[in-house]
Amino acid sequence: MENGNFLIICKECDEKLTKLPIIRIKDEAEFFEKLKELKPKEIIVDNYNFSYEHEKEFKELFPDIKLIVFDDTYEKHFCDEIINHNLGVKKEKYENPEIVRIIKPLIRNEFKKTKKKKLKKEGIFISLGGSDAKGLTLKVLKTLKPLKPKVNLYITRANKNLDKIKKFAFLNRWVNLHIDKDVAKGMAKSEFGIITPSVISYEAIFMDLPFIAIKTAENQKEVAKYLKRKYKVINENEINKIPRFIPRRKKRSS
Repeated sequence: MENGNFLIICKECDEKLTKLPIIRIKDEAEFFEKLKELKPKEIIVDNYNFSYEHEKEFKELFPDIKLIVFDDTYEKHFCDEIINHNLGVKKEKYENPEIVRIIKPLIRNEFKKTKKKKLKKEGIFISLGGSDAKGLTLKVLKTLKPLKPKVNLYITRANKNLDKIKKFAFLNRWVNLHIDKDVAKGMAKSEFGIITPSVISYEAIFMDLPFIAIKTAENQKEVAKYLKRKYKVINENEINKIPRFIPRRKKRSS
């Protein structure tokens, strides 16, 4: 660490998404032990479970290490710097706004590259998070079934209803199922999106994809509030309303 190299310390992470070396840990206690060995100059924490108490313990143990944390829910912090990359951030909502740094939403390179390509747009892009913890993907698909629109469905193997979704897609050929595939391409070739008010909404806006967002978690509250200025945002108990917001394709004249 002393020579300026970077590495990732995590409990759970996908090694395919980074070329950086990864150190796996079980808990915060092991995290602190690793820091004693590595002696880094600074640490960036992106973890909702790393609490105010953990930050305070960190600064007591390592007063000379700069502690930077990502935050998008205006929590109380005991760190050196807070980074927020949400849309519509307000520094004054923090208890200590002087240490807050607001950055533009992070857009991955694959989106920048894909946006330059001219792909035929057809169908509805659907992605409700990697694990889709509340199992809303199937509910959305069943709501759309009477319309039978072309659907470009993007999920990961972490989805707890993976087998049921595979079966649904097999029986309903209007659903094109993509597992662990390039989300950027899925957006680029779709006319409309059904997503969550999270990081993926920044990507959809960047890709000029009109969408409806389904709020599925409390930490999406601030982004949902911002998106409501220009986009339709609904709660998970309003999924049955989705068909009325799907744009109808204009029929070609013969």
